[in-house]
Amino acid sequence: MEIERVENVVAKPFLHLAPHALDTFDRERLLRLAKTFVRVEEIIDSVYDLKRLLELVMRESTRAVGAETSSLLLYDSDTHELYFEVALEPKGDKIQQIRLPMDETSIAGWAAVHRVPLNIKDVGADPRWNKKFDQQTQFVTRNLLAVPMLRQDRLIGIIEVLNKLEGDSFTDDDIDILMVLSGLAAIAIENAHLYQKNLQAERLAVLGQAVANISHYIKNVLTGLKGSITLIESAVEDEEYEILKKATLVMKRSYGRIATLVKDMLSYSKGRDPSPVETDVNAIVMEIRELMIDSANAKEIELETLLDPTIPIVLIDPEILEGVLLNLLTNGMDAVYEWRQANPHVNGKISVSTSYRDGMLTIRVSDNGPGVPRKDRSRIFVAFYTTKGSSGTGLGLAVSKKLVEENGGSLVLHSEEGKGTTFELHYPAPKV
Repeated sequence: MEIERVENVVAKPFLHLAPHALDTFDRERLLRLAKTFVRVEEIIDSVYDLKRLLELVMRESTRAVGAETSSLLLYDSDTHELYFEVALEPKGDKIQQIRLPMDETSIAGWAAVHRVPLNIKDVGADPRWNKKFDQQTQFVTRNLLAVPMLRQDRLIGIIEVLNKLEGDSFTDDDIDILMVLSGLAAIAIENAHLYQKNLQAERLAVLGQAVANISHYIKNVLTGLKGSITLIESAVEDEEYEILKKATLVMKRSYGRIATLVKDMLSYSKGRDPSPVETDVNAIVMEIRELMIDSANAKEIELETLLDPTIPIVLIDPEILEGVLLNLLTNGMDAVYEWRQANPHVNGKISVSTSYRDGMLTIRVSDNGPGVPRKDRSRIFVAFYTTKGSSGTGLGLAVSKKLVEENGGSLVLHSEEGKGTTFELHYPAPKV
C-alpha cells in the first residue's frame, strides 16, 4: 500500500511556488497554468450561479493538474457530512446523492478531518477507498488527490481529482497547484452564498412592499364598494332611487380597478401572447382620448393629440397598445393633477404624438407635471415600486414595459424635474 500524506501545505499564489516546483515546469506549462488562474478569477468575478460556477472551477482544476476527471464535495455544517455537489466523471450524477460522514473512513472524510491534502497513488490498496463509487459510475479510478477547501480556517469542502493522465500519480507540483485553486474555489463559494443571501433578502423586501402596496390599494377599493353598498341600502330604504345611479357608478369604478389589478398581475407573471390584426393606430389613440377626456376635463388638464396622418394600416395587437397607452395617460394625469394642487398657476397639459418610419411605430406621451425625481428613475419600471402611496400598485409601468419588450419594442423614460416627463414607445408594426 502506497499512501502519501502531505502536511503543512498552505495555499499560495502560483508565482510563489517552492523553487523545486518552478524547476520542474517548462515555459509552456507555466504559461498554461498562469492562464488557468486568470480564467478561474474571471469566473469568480462573473458567475453567480453556484452550481455553474463550481462546474467551471472543477473543469479548470482538472485541466491544470492533468487529471482525467474531478469531483467536489461541500461540507454540511448542520449534519456534519460531506455531499457531492459536482461530479464531472461519466454518470457522475449517480453519486451526487451520496453523503459521507466527517470521519476517517473515506478519503474525502480523512482530508476534511485533518484539513491537509491526501495523495493516494493506488486507491485499490487503500482501505478508505469505497469501490461502490466506481461500480455506480462504471468509472475506473486508479489514483486520487483530495484537497480541502478552507476559508479563514473554516472547512468549505473537498476537491478531488482522479487519474493522472501523464505519470503514475499526482505530484507535489499538482498539490501546490490544487491548493491554490481550492482557495479560489472556497472564495467563489463564499461569494456565491453571500450573493444568494443578499438576493433572497432583497426579494423578501420587495415581496413585503408589494403585499403592502396591493393590500392598501385593495383596501381603498373595498372602501369605495362599502360606500356604494351603503348608498344603495339607503336609497332603497328611503325610496330615493335617483341615488342608485350614483352608487352604480361607484361600484363600476371599483370593479374596474380590481379587474385592472388582476389583469396586470396576470400579465406580469405570465406575459401575453400577441394577437396581431390590421390596426389603425391613430384611431386607437383617438378612442383612448375619448375614454380619458372627461377625467382630463374634470382635473382641468388639456389633452392634446398630434397624429401623423401618413401612418399606414399596420399589423399589431391593439389590446397591448391600448393597455400601454391607457397606463401612460393615467400616470400622466395623476402626476399633472398632483402637481397643480401645489402649483395652481400651472396649466396642466398632456400631449400624445404618433409617427412611423421603417416599420417602427413611435408614440410619445408627454406631460408638464413635476417630472420624475432622479432617485426614482432607475426604479420607475420595477414591479411594485410606486410613488403614489396606497393609490397605486406599482404594476402598471412594469407590465407595460414587459409587454412592449416581449414583442420586440421598447419603452423609454425621459424626464426633467420641474419640467415634465415623456414616455417614448417604440413598437414594431409592419405595414399590411
